[in-house]
Amino acid sequence: MTKTEKLKLDVCLSPDLIGNFKTDNTIIVIIDIIRASTTICTALHYGVDEIITFADVELAIDYKNKGYITAGERGGDKLEGFDMGNSPLSFMTPGLKSKKLAITTTNGTKTISLISEKLKENTGTEIIVGAFVNYKVLFDYLISANKNILLLCSGWKGNVSVEDTLFAGKLAAGLEKYSSFEHPSDSANHAKLIYSLAEDDLFGFIMDQSMRFKNIISNLGNDIRYCLKMDVTDALPMLENGKFINKKGG
Repeated sequence: MTKTEKLKLDVCLSPDLIGNFKTDNTIIVIIDIIRASTTICTALHYGVDEIITFADVELAIDYKNKGYITAGERGGDKLEGFDMGNSPLSFMTPGLKSKKLAITTTNGTKTISLISEKLKENTGTEIIVGAFVNYKVLFDYLISANKNILLLCSGWKGNVSVEDTLFAGKLAAGLEKYSSFEHPSDSANHAKLIYSLAEDDLFGFIMDQSMRFKNIISNLGNDIRYCLKMDVTDALPMLENGKFINKKGG
């Protein structure tokens, strides 16, 4: 990169749009605030050694026979036959220390599988997981890395989601205060605008604007509130050799 070139910071609002973005020599931050990215951060914080993510239910549950704890969810509900669902609160237990986890979810793990396939021939690309719960350690890493950044929102079943978009907006706005980036598309500005409307009451904004959460607050309210907490973990999930490990301090 020459002295006159700026680093690029962009936001992909749905994994279905990933084909429109350049991903070589880029840090890709996977965002699925409610709940996969929050759950992955929480599991590593409580001592899980490694996490393998799957788009396919059958592939995930097969890992039971390999000694892995299995976690599975579709449409917010725990899948039959799996040890756990996708609630980050259920991973707050010392019993997970030194365990291995195989997980499949409605959106987040599908996004990871999609981007992993796309990046097979890429060079210099990193995949990490971001959430409100690990915001500071994520932010510090991105600032220190001095690379292009793509914030990839998992959304909901191919569509845009409010909570992922506003997190991407918060992160993009914060990064711009410490470094000079250029935006190849309008998506980052869109996300920053959404966050500016929501920042005074994230929970209330999501409950008011998210069509899919309006009628399930009694089931997911505690999870959603936790997923919006700032900096409750310093776990930094990074994909290495097909597995997420905690690169805290790495």
